[in-house]
Amino acid sequence: MPSGVQTEVKTYQMFINGEWVASKSAKTFPVYDPSTEEVIAQVPDASAEDVNRAVAAAKAAFEEGPWASTTAQERGRVLFRLADKVRQYLSALAELECRNTGKPIVEAEYDINDVATCFELRWAGDEDHWACESGA
Repeated sequence: MPSGVQTEVKTYQMFINGEWVASKSAKTFPVYDPSTEEVIAQVPDASAEDVNRAVAAAKAAFEEGPWASTTAQERGRVLFRLADKVRQYLSALAELECRNTGKPIVEAEYDINDVATCFELRWAGDEDHWACESGA
């Protein structure tokens, strides 16, 4: 049931190759807060072409950018800084997770902390150190 409280609905773009871009079709679709049925955002309706562009850009960035030649120690420093940022914004991220999924705030806070922990456990950039796998 709608809450009756109007919030600004932002239209988002995709981040591909270092730029914020619309989908090739320029189509979007609504994201609903399942607890209120309120539209909380509009997001790009990405096509296979958009996905292929993103994958190609990510592959090129990895193969030609600095990350591939970055030492495991420096990768670890970057991932720990990312984990710190996630924890710094835990409240805001947990609130977004609640609105996006309808889950209780306590569960969302746990999940966001888990995200930070996964970045910390992936510190080496080496499969032997990857403790947080999908679905684990």
